[in-house]
Amino acid sequence: MEKTIKKPVEEKPTVGKADRRINAILSVVLGVLCVAWIYPIVMIFFNSLKTERAITTSRAFELPTAGTFVGLKNYIYGIQEMDFLSSFWYSLVITVSSVVLILLCCSMCAWFITRVNG
Repeated sequence: MEKTIKKPVEEKPTVGKADRRINAILSVVLGVLCVAWIYPIVMIFFNSLKTERAITTSRAFELPTAGTFVGLKNYIYGIQEMDFLSSFWYSLVITVSSVVLILLCCSMCAWFITRVNG
């Protein structure tokens, strides 16, 4: 007969009332911070669907109504009239060339650091 060795059972730490209270308070605080972070982004999106007059008056924090809603006209205007695609292309060229140059320089520095003694 073989003897089996029993391992001691590890006890799980219990969560006390104080820990639950701290977790609840932390959840509420983080929830409020999430809403405070997301609210400006949502308001910018809603304001982008309004007329300029509705944004600059006291109705800036209201949802778009039938009188103030312009749909995607602001986006179409921004892309066509403000030459957005040209600006996007320049940004893309600068970003890609910068990343390539940074990778090249960092790779050469890393090679030098690993090969030099001391």
